[in-house]
Amino acid sequence: MPSINTRRHSYSSITAHLLSASGPIDEDGTVTIVRAKTTVDGYYDSKLRRGFNDLTRFRSAASAATYNTFNSFFFENIDEDAYAPDIGLRPWLAALGGFCAQFCSFGYMNVIGVFQTYYETHQLIDLSPSTISWIGSLQSFILAFGGLFCGRICDMYGPRWLTVPGCLLLTLGVCMTALCTDYYQFVLAQGVCSALGASALFYATTSTITGWFSKRRGLAFGVAASGASLGGIALPFVFDAVSTRASFALAVYCVAILLFAFSFTAAIVTSSRIAPSGRQPYRFIHFYLRPYRDPVFSLVTLSLTIMYFGLFVPFAFVASHAVANGHSLASAFHLVAYLNAGSLAGRLFSGMLSDKAGKFTIYILVCFMSSLVAFPFWYLSTSAASVIVVAATFGFASGGVLAMYPALIAHISPVREIGTRVGAVSAIIAFGALASLPIAGAVVGGDKGNAANYSCMQIYAGVVMMAGSVIAVIAKGKATGGKIFARE
Repeated sequence: MPSINTRRHSYSSITAHLLSASGPIDEDGTVTIVRAKTTVDGYYDSKLRRGFNDLTRFRSAASAATYNTFNSFFFENIDEDAYAPDIGLRPWLAALGGFCAQFCSFGYMNVIGVFQTYYETHQLIDLSPSTISWIGSLQSFILAFGGLFCGRICDMYGPRWLTVPGCLLLTLGVCMTALCTDYYQFVLAQGVCSALGASALFYATTSTITGWFSKRRGLAFGVAASGASLGGIALPFVFDAVSTRASFALAVYCVAILLFAFSFTAAIVTSSRIAPSGRQPYRFIHFYLRPYRDPVFSLVTLSLTIMYFGLFVPFAFVASHAVANGHSLASAFHLVAYLNAGSLAGRLFSGMLSDKAGKFTIYILVCFMSSLVAFPFWYLSTSAASVIVVAATFGFASGGVLAMYPALIAHISPVREIGTRVGAVSAIIAFGALASLPIAGAVVGGDKGNAANYSCMQIYAGVVMMAGSVIAVIAKGKATGGKIFARE
């Protein structure tokens, strides 16, 4: 058996001896790994016994290296990123699953401004913007906080335990929204039920993408995150076209049909390369608090949490701000689509650039860009053209933030703990998402038609995102030993 002199090594160098004709192959076609020598951890005894019909089938399974056909193989010191496939059909099917899941999760949440504006002028006209915003705020909170449980479930049992229930819950919640008339009904259907399904879909697909990609991980996350932007572009036009010609209920049913089609596709094509760990004791401190002993992980979490206090404010209020400045309801709905069109480009470009320039570098860049667009540029925009430019530009920047968030966590985490760690981060940043919209709504106040009331809200969004950007710079400095301009 060849010596293993480094922690990062190719999979073929380990298995070459086993697959040779003179290797230790038993009469029943199984293989025994006798001993692997490493200079890092000494000697490890391990044994792999799998029944194969012939040696050819074994070679095929070994090259595929997926948990479906190669379940038991594991060297304690192998870095699994060293042989993540990056190419082939199954990795990009996982990326397609992530694209469809984000269409249904963040794509649906990105049109919260459409529902916020519609509720303010129709079913919930008697309520203040701050009260109505709790629907979307709770939706974003559950979507994020659900990662505390969904990430761990995916690591233990695989993605299918989450994608199928997620598809059903999301479709049920959206269909029930069409029947709602009272405030509490909207909270339960849209704020809770659909958000639970969206959370399950998002975290299941995010965890599996990580296992399939290494060198192209940033690009894969960018492709998946672009699904949220496509959802944010398509859903406002569908809702506006049907609601103006027919009714609110029929418009929501049309949205539900789209979400079901995409979530069902995500459930079918999503698979994991890495074997589920199986049921394990639920050790909260070990799984969720231990990662925060790493100062870089803690600083990244703090940066994301503060960013979430302001990141979704334009998504929720760009339409109502336009209406307050004299724009029509239809043009205000279109602003949400323009914002998400910019987000589509931001998610794709940030993902591609991060593989070259570094995850931290691109994350910091889009954070600063988001804060500057919110204030002063959104603050100074009143005309139709300027508001469209601001919406598209903020969409580009915020799309980059949302695309880099899981990629950055994966970059600083062990591959087998990514699902759990993304969940641990999400549970914290969820509180920023929960508080952000009610705070912004309270700043606007009860006079929804007064454009001046939105100025303080725009300042609030810009300042908190600037603070999150500064902390991101500190996190990179900690990760690189003070070299904040390094490629990382």
